[in-house]
Amino acid sequence: MASKKGTGLLLSLVLMIGLTLSGCGGNNSNNGNSGNTATPVKSAESTETTAAPETSGNKDEPASSSELEQVELSLYLPGGPDKDVASVEQAINDYLKDKINATIKINQLSWDKPADKVNLMIQSGEVFDMVYTWNFMTNAAKGAYLPLEELLEQYAKETKAQINPAYLQAATVNGHLYAVPTEKELGQSVGFAFDKAIVDKYGFDVNSIKKLEDIEPMLQTIKEKEPAMTPLFMNHTDSLHWFTAYPESEDLDGSNEIPTLLDYKTMKVFNEYDTPEMLERLKLIRKWYEAGYINKNGATDKTELKDAVKSGKSWFVYGNMNPTSTNDWTRLAEKPMLIKTLLPVQVSTKSLQGSMLAISRTSKNPERAMMFMNLIHTDPVLYNLLTFGIEGKHYKKVSENTVEFIPDSGYNSVSSWMIGNVLLNYLNKDEDPRRVELYTEWNKNSRVSPVIGFVFDSTKVQSQIGALINITKQYKNTLFSGEKDPEPVLKEMNAKLKAAGIDAVINELQAQMDAFLAAK
Repeated sequence: MASKKGTGLLLSLVLMIGLTLSGCGGNNSNNGNSGNTATPVKSAESTETTAAPETSGNKDEPASSSELEQVELSLYLPGGPDKDVASVEQAINDYLKDKINATIKINQLSWDKPADKVNLMIQSGEVFDMVYTWNFMTNAAKGAYLPLEELLEQYAKETKAQINPAYLQAATVNGHLYAVPTEKELGQSVGFAFDKAIVDKYGFDVNSIKKLEDIEPMLQTIKEKEPAMTPLFMNHTDSLHWFTAYPESEDLDGSNEIPTLLDYKTMKVFNEYDTPEMLERLKLIRKWYEAGYINKNGATDKTELKDAVKSGKSWFVYGNMNPTSTNDWTRLAEKPMLIKTLLPVQVSTKSLQGSMLAISRTSKNPERAMMFMNLIHTDPVLYNLLTFGIEGKHYKKVSENTVEFIPDSGYNSVSSWMIGNVLLNYLNKDEDPRRVELYTEWNKNSRVSPVIGFVFDSTKVQSQIGALINITKQYKNTLFSGEKDPEPVLKEMNAKLKAAGIDAVINELQAQMDAFLAAK
């Protein structure tokens, strides 16, 4: 758990009005967790000073690339898989040779339950290097990742010097740093990205949407007038679970699959599935399903939201949003989109953990992996190769620092919000050039969690957590797709959660929270 001193540091950093993060930067694509503000990208010439330090073989300093044996590093990220990732790998490898003498293998995990795939890799002891951190706190507590504080100090001094300390605090569990966060926005909100053509066609007032129920008349209109379109499209990974039924609460455990929340009013931890609010939310979804607004195979459909909108199967997507998400979803859906956020912008430990890279405990080259991570936080040439691809093949320059994506180029799924420092990002021609202004306002209006800095140590309840995750996954899609009457399903689910030890997890969370609050 964070110390009193660490919590004060987080609060002072977050509460700065108009704070411009060292990691505030633009973004180029998004599955709901996009990047932040930007300034003009440094020229290629300026990057010579941002590479991994070239020093002698002193054990306290990185060696120069000429002294390093060539190694291959594996990187696991969500999205794709893109058809032309191999050409981007080759371009990156050519660039890295004189930097850290390493090659990179980009492994893209589609949004078809990527966390489960990584968990299998971890459980089997598979050898790999860098990974986007799904279920961060759970995996950190069970030793899936290497502690990084010494590696960061030795091989990524530039990154350590520039990154907002709040991010490093949020990535620290039991005194050890287990990931390097993406330098991006502080807070998160949830909302919609609507097909602008449909909004204009029917005169929908998206700004009038204040709560989830407010979209119902729009769903009815689409049902009546667009028979080829699903009013509310769901798939087996994306459903209305994005929209919490408890806006005055916080998820403390670091996993969307562990059903425990903290009530801000009482500072008590509870099971979110065992409440009247959850039952009412699920009854609403069931009502929409029976009205024909939701696709019948929503619990199992594997079509990504962006592809559903792109093909005309749906007219909006939903998930984490920020002020520049219009650009992200316009690119992904390949049509103009309008953004409407619904929940307040929340700055929490979890939001600060939103996008991070960890080094696997099985990595054979953790030092070189940290050198690579340092470069994607400091080197705009490498960063834009990884996030935009190759100029003339995947994008074209509109001006020195503004680009336009080439449709169907074969590379568009590695998003800037996932990795590195989004300050290094090119500006998309469709993006609002006022990014810095938009994000300054975004951070200014963000609501800071009353327990910012709290990090749950799940060591004592690991076995219970594993069982709870399995149970939640068993029932979640059925409940949120509207396929069945939620009342008997919830009753059955909660009985299993209780038998699996949810009370033990709640009690452990509560004890740690009480200690955290007492130390403030």
